[in-house]
Amino acid sequence: MKMKYKSGTFCVDIQCPKHKELEALEGDAYLEKKRIHCKECNAWKFFLWLEEHNYRIVSTLNEISAKELAARLKGIDPVTVEHLTIDEILCI
Repeated sequence: MKMKYKSGTFCVDIQCPKHKELEALEGDAYLEKKRIHCKECNAWKFFLWLEEHNYRIVSTLNEISAKELAARLKGIDPVTVEHLTIDEILCI
């Protein structure tokens, strides 16, 4: 699922001093002004590059064991089936 750009996302992350001029704007007006106002900003350039190349940023979860993953896939609390093997969990 692709998330739409949220106003100020990169500006807030890098604490951009120029963002104050854009805070009152929303939607297309925000994006239009941002394209001109922030054209030299590396964070904004990166966002545009991602969009041009159909890339997206994905947030990953911490690595979990195969047994815990099997339990989660089956909708079971991993703690309650920690004594079972992966095959036994998947057969539930």
